[in-house]
Amino acid sequence: MSTMTETAGPAPGSRFNWAGLVRRLPIVVLLAAVGTALGLLGARQQPASYTATATVLVEPADGNPYAPGTRGQNLANLGTEAQLVSSDAVAQIAKTSLRSNASVAALVEQLAVTTPPNSQVLEVAYTDSTPVAARNGANAFANAYLVARERRAAESVQAQINNLTKARTANQSALQRNVAALGKTAAGSPARALAEQRVQAATAEASKLEGQISDLRLFQGDPGQVLSPATTPTSTAGLPSWIMPVAGAAIGLLLGLVLAIWRALNDSTLRTVDDVLALGYPVLSTVRTSAGGGTDVLLTDAAAELPEGARLLRSVLGVSSPDGDAVLLVPAGSTASHTGTPMALAAALARADQTVTLVDAEGDLTEAARLTDVAGLTEVLNGAEPGSVVKEYQPNLRFVPVGSGYAGSVDKLASPQMREFLAALTPDARWLLVAGPIASAPETLTLADLCSDVVILVSLRHTTAADLQRAAEAVTRGGAKLVGVVVDTPAPSQWFRKSQPAKVVASDNVTETDTVDGEVVTAEDESTGVVATSGDDRTEEIAKVDAAAPDRADPVKPWFPDDGDEATDQTDFAGSRRTM
Repeated sequence: MSTMTETAGPAPGSRFNWAGLVRRLPIVVLLAAVGTALGLLGARQQPASYTATATVLVEPADGNPYAPGTRGQNLANLGTEAQLVSSDAVAQIAKTSLRSNASVAALVEQLAVTTPPNSQVLEVAYTDSTPVAARNGANAFANAYLVARERRAAESVQAQINNLTKARTANQSALQRNVAALGKTAAGSPARALAEQRVQAATAEASKLEGQISDLRLFQGDPGQVLSPATTPTSTAGLPSWIMPVAGAAIGLLLGLVLAIWRALNDSTLRTVDDVLALGYPVLSTVRTSAGGGTDVLLTDAAAELPEGARLLRSVLGVSSPDGDAVLLVPAGSTASHTGTPMALAAALARADQTVTLVDAEGDLTEAARLTDVAGLTEVLNGAEPGSVVKEYQPNLRFVPVGSGYAGSVDKLASPQMREFLAALTPDARWLLVAGPIASAPETLTLADLCSDVVILVSLRHTTAADLQRAAEAVTRGGAKLVGVVVDTPAPSQWFRKSQPAKVVASDNVTETDTVDGEVVTAEDESTGVVATSGDDRTEEIAKVDAAAPDRADPVKPWFPDDGDEATDQTDFAGSRRTM
């Protein structure tokens, strides 16, 4: 057994690399350009504006939160007063003073009120397109605030006077009733003493109410004063025109770098074969699933073009298991691009005169082959005879569809019927291929236990490193042997294919730019043991096989005939080593 089939070791914790950051530099440049453009646009469209400020001293006044007897000189109330400056009542007074046609909301938008700390001062700032308008607006709002504050205090005083007047009227009525009752009592009687007390109390209350009303009528509150009226500003407000483009470029550049670094740090998508190898998993082959015929054509037509990489996968599996095996093929993630890979492998094995039985345990192959109405695995798990569902669609290739009603029979993948069915298929085929669901599915662990080897299917630019790691952990949890990974990648355009095929030469004597039988080949890669050649769909990378491995006393040279070979099997293949 070749050592290349060992399970991969631990994967690195971070996949950040400078290449990933460089790949995202267009985002950085784009955001920097957008920021600069927005800054220029904002600087050009920003109208000239002038701001004038008036300072108002706030005095305690009755009838508002900032008044004696409530919170005293509590400066926290200045926040409330600042809000009152921008109220609709104040803005309406200011609008009348300015004789402006603008709406109250428009005037308030040009207003800004601040409260310096540890002071009783409000700074009323007003911004307008001309210096004079800015000065007049600030003074108008400052004066309007004082007017509104004085009115509010007067209204509060008047409301108190009205309440006291009502109380005085009621008290006078009570006093008159008590005086009348006093005249009806006899001198020296207890009733007369009580009546006298009531008259005295009513008289005292009347005197008190009259005094309070008099005080309120004489009250003249001081709402405050304008300490420093606004003056005409001499320069425009805001930032210089060059600030906004520079700031926009800096912000865009910063955001672009942060986004690019974040994407590079968090992007675990497998984009190249090297990404898979970096995780420590052996790559068996790169299959271009979009090349060649569809799944239904590969199943029924022995002359259909095989997807590129299918022959190499066949050869590598032969090196791994020269006597054949039960192999479970499962995708690492939920992508439909793996649908044809098991069928491509099965067709490649069949064309090499190796009997193969392909069992669809998930349903995608059956749907792609347009055999959804044909009895299959589901019927066997529900009591049908195994021989009734196994059909040979081309020489050496038998296929078992998933059958109908599979969703209700998923749990039976762990049943004795499934084990017995796979055991019954073993004597009649050199290879038993099981196309299973994604590796993280619970049924995959059961299927892995019923097969000798497991192959994980990875789709570049779709499968992530986490998907592959979870898949490897899932299939090996029960002790199954992970042979390696098959990488799926789109087929290249016909414009980039070589017009003349080259032959594969697996010889140690071939060096860079050697010519063998008139065909040019490249040098052997000693680090991977792969002879890289150029060619069309039938020219693939072939894994180097040592003539005599040191850990095998009697090595068996694998023989894998290709399409059209007239040679016969020269090896004495032993029985299958699958354990059911």
